[in-house]
Amino acid sequence: MKLSVYCSGSIAKGASDTGKLTWSDTERMEVAKGAAPHEVVFLNPDDPITDPHNTLGQFGRDMYQVMVATAVIVDARERRGLGIGVEMAAAGTFGTPVIVVAPPNSKYRADTLEYRGVTVHDYVHPHVAALSAAIADDFLAAGEELARIVDANALPGLSHVPGWLGRAIDEYRDNVLGADLPMLEALRQLDLIPG
Repeated sequence: MKLSVYCSGSIAKGASDTGKLTWSDTERMEVAKGAAPHEVVFLNPDDPITDPHNTLGQFGRDMYQVMVATAVIVDARERRGLGIGVEMAAAGTFGTPVIVVAPPNSKYRADTLEYRGVTVHDYVHPHVAALSAAIADDFLAAGEELARIVDANALPGLSHVPGWLGRAIDEYRDNVLGADLPMLEALRQLDLIPG
């Protein structure tokens, strides 16, 4: 079975992010290995977009990728920003499972944490915990979680799309997708459009 993964946390923003951990071929290979025997097609928000001035279309591309993905895998090895939270919330709206790679004792996960005046054991950041189907130690484990979700037929399915998401996806489909070669290739690989 072909599965698609939206690579959340894959974009380095610029010179200030040069040392930031982001998705690379190594992470993609680990997810694919963990998801075997399923084939994985990766949807990469860092692929170039034809018109960077069309910010609604660019946002729409990200949301479209989240919508068509089998799952969103979030790279949470380091601190992430607002965009990741929006992707996670949109995934919940679409019924797309979210798997978060948060190694033990990293930014969003701790064995022990002093939190609001108490000691919390096995802490996972509340926003991450609430929006995730699974928390994985690494990308191999994330691929294994993906296979488990698919094999258990536990994909929840699309729910209502609010207007703010619909407008962005419509802009992308109507004005950007036709020239988005990496996305068109991914859709062909997933048999969602004719080859």
